[in-house]
Amino acid sequence: MSVVFGTTPIWKHVLIGIATGLVISGGAWYIITRSFLAPVRVKYASLIGPLIPSFGMQVLISICAGVGEELFFRGALQHWLGIPWTALAFVALHGYLDPRNVRISLYGLYLTTAMIGIGWLAREMGLLIPIIAHTLIDIILLNRLVNDWRKGS
Repeated sequence: MSVVFGTTPIWKHVLIGIATGLVISGGAWYIITRSFLAPVRVKYASLIGPLIPSFGMQVLISICAGVGEELFFRGALQHWLGIPWTALAFVALHGYLDPRNVRISLYGLYLTTAMIGIGWLAREMGLLIPIIAHTLIDIILLNRLVNDWRKGS
């Protein structure tokens, strides 16, 4: 339990997790909506939009990813690989670091930096903050991509 909750009160975990998720997703959306990255946004909106158009499904997938991926990456791998390598592995396995695609790799560099921050939070305070942040990031970004897909952008 101490790995998940650390020694900080749960209400602080919730507030920090929400704040972290809002900041990271806001930065990610800002970057992905620049004209240079429009092809990347359109690609992902076209992939995700038809698969998970309902908000309930977006939330369910986000919770599963937030819990499962944080337990695996920050809860298990980070102990062995360290924070920077775990962040790189996380982003690379999601396909955001591709030497053949400068656009997606620029987005991946932002995400790598963000995941280093999430890794640090996991090490210092426990896994609940990263789980909340990751879940919120996914909910926000999935929903925005689906909305883009609906608009036909």
